Amino acid sequence: MRALGLFALAVPLFSQPSLAELADKTTPLADCAALLASIPDVKTTQDTLIEDVEGGCRATDLSWAESSYIHYRIDEIVLLSPDLLQTFEAGKLSAAADLTLKGLRIVPQTGSPLQDYIISLSSTGIDLHLAYTTDPAERTGAVDFELSAGKLGRLSLSASLSDFDNSDVPLSSLTETKGTLDHFEASLEDNGLFARLFAPPILSTLPADQDPRPAIAAAQEAAIAMLASWPETTMPPESLAALSALIRAFPKPEGSWTLSIDSEPGLSLESLSSGNLSALSTVIAGTRITATGTPAAP
Repeated sequence: MRALGLFALAVPLFSQPSLAELADKTTPLADCAALLASIPDVKTTQDTLIEDVEGGCRATDLSWAESSYIHYRIDEIVLLSPDLLQTFEAGKLSAAADLTLKGLRIVPQTGSPLQDYIISLSSTGIDLHLAYTTDPAERTGAVDFELSAGKLGRLSLSASLSDFDNSDVPLSSLTETKGTLDHFEASLEDNGLFARLFAPPILSTLPADQDPRPAIAAAQEAAIAMLASWPETTMPPESLAALSALIRAFPKPEGSWTLSIDSEPGLSLESLSSGNLSALSTVIAGTRITATGTPAAP
């Protein structure tokens, strides 16, 4: 299963087919069944249950088509958010939301029932939780994300933001949201999780007709060299060693890893979203990065 598909799956749950067309809508959706019906490519079955619950919606036995050959099945989804039926129809970002997906699995569509069955045997059920809260008056926000894939492992992320205002932010412009990251934490318990979910979309960007290992090694050493150039006040040697081990373990970083970032001046979301380590190094002053790592035994 491709990791990008997991995040792509969450997007339709907060967005609409044409947000521009919905900008002037003020009439809320009638109920959770209407909300679900408005999401593109989401299918129900005869066993699907859709119900309005306190603070939002709950549904079971759904499927979603990422493409003609990759579908996903979801055992249960719960979406809670203030004024959900109103903000969802208007294509606006709510002040807070809590999304839970349980039993998320890939359902291959190869055209061969036998191949579909064989591929499905290695499909691992995934539970995903994404929640955020904001305080418009204080211009702060907090985000928590957790992905659990049973024996494959678990990834959790959390962040605290300031100078953050998501009021009147259309869902179509989420990547343009401005703010400052004050604190970030990540924890990875990996027993094949990264190699199964996250490595494939990264590796697929490399030339298909070349051995990827030289390019991977060069990128690893370039990233480590950049981190090593940062002062010890930002990243102590033991944290650099842990991050270097994690980077060099790609695409199979099996083991237990943690990362914590605290920034006194804060890191702008713009600099972080650029994905450019060189640009980030220019605003890293006043930031403390702590990392730990315990690679899995050979």
